[in-house]
Amino acid sequence: MTPTFDADFRARFRDLVLWRRDVRRFRRDAIARPRIDAVLEVASHAPSVGLSQPWRFVHVESPERRHAVVKSFSDANEKALAGYAGEKHAIYAGLKL
Repeated sequence: MTPTFDADFRARFRDLVLWRRDVRRFRRDAIARPRIDAVLEVASHAPSVGLSQPWRFVHVESPERRHAVVKSFSDANEKALAGYAGEKHAIYAGLKL
């Protein structure tokens, strides 16, 4: 069955798209597992070229593992930063977690 996108849905969807933002500061309190599962279920249906679904999700609970993930991200970010010069380097360097 093809969904119907009435005026109310279209208006709410427009608001959602306009509201979206790039999050760089995250809360530290735990998220309930059912909420995580619900988000991952929806995310797994996101379109990808040829249904390749290149994303991988990792649920991190321990502080030690969280630190390892942050370090991995930081290391990769430093490597990416080294690939830029001039103005692009400055812009990328300004994108802090």
